[in-house]
Amino acid sequence: MEDDAVTRRMLVQLLKARFHSVLVAKDGQEGLDLFRLHQPGLVIADIRMPRLDGISMAREIRALRPEARIIILTSYGTADLMLAAIEVGVSDYLLKPLDAARFHQAVDKCLRLASLEHELGEAKARTETVLASIGDVFFALDAACRFTYVNPQAERFFRSPRARILGSPLAELFPAWTSVNQELQEALEAQQGSTFECRSPAGDTWHEARLYPMEGGISVYLRDVTREKQIQEHTRFLAFYDQLTGLPNRAQFLEQIHGALAHRRPDGPLGAILVLDLDGFRIINQALGHDTGDRVLQEVAGRLRGCMRGGDTVARLGGDEFALLVDGLEHARHPQDLAERILHALAQDLAHCGLQLNLTASIGISLLPGDGQAEPEALLQAADTARQHSKQRGGNACQVYRPEMPAPGRDHLELQSSMRRSLQDHDFSVEYQPQFDLRGAGVVGVEALLRWRHPDHGLCGPSEFIPMAEQTGQILPLGKWVLETACRQGQAWIRNHGRALRMAVNVSGRQFWQGDLVATVSRALARSGFPPALLELELTESMVMHDVEAAVATMRQLAAMGVRLSIDDFGTGYSSLSVLRSFPVHALKIDQSFVRDLAIAPSAQAICRTIIGLAHTLKLEVLAEGIESPEQLALLVELGCEYGQGFLFGAPAPAPEAGRRFLGAAG
Repeated sequence: MEDDAVTRRMLVQLLKARFHSVLVAKDGQEGLDLFRLHQPGLVIADIRMPRLDGISMAREIRALRPEARIIILTSYGTADLMLAAIEVGVSDYLLKPLDAARFHQAVDKCLRLASLEHELGEAKARTETVLASIGDVFFALDAACRFTYVNPQAERFFRSPRARILGSPLAELFPAWTSVNQELQEALEAQQGSTFECRSPAGDTWHEARLYPMEGGISVYLRDVTREKQIQEHTRFLAFYDQLTGLPNRAQFLEQIHGALAHRRPDGPLGAILVLDLDGFRIINQALGHDTGDRVLQEVAGRLRGCMRGGDTVARLGGDEFALLVDGLEHARHPQDLAERILHALAQDLAHCGLQLNLTASIGISLLPGDGQAEPEALLQAADTARQHSKQRGGNACQVYRPEMPAPGRDHLELQSSMRRSLQDHDFSVEYQPQFDLRGAGVVGVEALLRWRHPDHGLCGPSEFIPMAEQTGQILPLGKWVLETACRQGQAWIRNHGRALRMAVNVSGRQFWQGDLVATVSRALARSGFPPALLELELTESMVMHDVEAAVATMRQLAAMGVRLSIDDFGTGYSSLSVLRSFPVHALKIDQSFVRDLAIAPSAQAICRTIIGLAHTLKLEVLAEGIESPEQLALLVELGCEYGQGFLFGAPAPAPEAGRRFLGAAG
């Protein structure tokens, strides 16, 4: 657009050398009309023209097509005039008379800007498409926590349209979302990202929130973890409550005792633990069948609840054994009075079960100490000792525990003293049990298992001496010896047979926290030459929950060495989903107590299905322990379990026998 004919011809000549289509106008109005018709991407106009000057024309063009590039021609470039041109969006200006080189520079600049703007627009569109399609909630806030962007999922999450959300402060729109508001403020102030779990503003879903501070604000990504939380809660319920009666199980009952002890005081009311089992219940199962036995146990659970006060606890420890925790008693005789009420309640006919039975029970009682200085397991054991004395006297009675009552298994003390001698005399050995790929790939690894052949009593089971070793600290040298022995054996198999098997080694709680585990593992690997990737350390849930932050730090050091980590006996501990996700582990091991009843108990199937589903959600492998029958194996394969071990595949064996049996079978 140029009213001067000479300048206009020069412009046309320069432009036609570069562009195939050039539109020419003699004044601003004619040029604006042509622009409305053709919408060109580049406009060159004199700043002073008849009918419509260049500034006004530029303003009109930018309103019609904001991305259009405009170059202004002027014979005089005052500061006010140039400022006005910039304000209306002019890209560049040229002084008359025109210089061809300067003209081409200005055109190149406009083309580069247009290209960059186009690329930026495409990138923004792609980003919008990705954010709209991810399926998760994403939104951005400025430094004042006002919404600057929400994707469609965020609109549904907040249950508000985008127009209402954008520009509004988060705290004003959702004042009840106080925990999230606090996290956002802290992240903005510290300029550090964070991850946490929160409920939706409506409170109906759980989400994992990830905060990413950026210049001038913060972006927020929310992933729906409601299903994972439900799995976690369901797993916890299955792990801590008896499925037949709905009562707390042994683990939960011990937690209840622990809580009661924490609130004890010497001048406070009395508390007691009662343990009972039914006299002759085995006969009911044998004569009338397990279904009838289950109905009897459910009836017993109901009658025990009826004997208790609101704050008391009734639990099923297993089989026909129940336990009760009562507190706030005013008289020392009250636990025995309760036991008599229980015996009376059980003696009533079970007529509505289709039976005419009178049940009796043996009950043992232990009193909670006033100072709370006792172990829950010890108090439960004391009540059980009293129960056994009651049963030995014919049953249908109760006994209060006395210290002089001989406890079963007192010979454990002798075992404890002889364990130290056996460490020096090399009475311990390591056996190896195969771990199979249930999908048909054969043996993939072995678990190193500690064995003790006592010089006087013969072979002692791990349950007899491992807890003692843990308590006395002898587990530290034992654990170190097992680890070094297993690594040397694994390397020997590689050297002699050319076969690499994964070596799983159990780590005790004391070993993890007090045994300088990282250095111990590093030395064992270095001395043996065993590849770190083939070593798997098995940790229990309860072990790592004492100090999660410190546990994760140790686990990350081990993982950085290349060592695999797994959670052993999963389902029997206390880990939460958010904590479990922070552990750098590779696998979960289903406890054999769940596998044992897999083929006969729907509750066991439900637990295994839940654990496998949770593991796969977290992208972890699953290994089932204690597989003893083809039925258990078939169910685990159907549930999607990848690995397994148990007597169905092979019993633990010494290294020479294990090498002959398992290496040849390795896939």
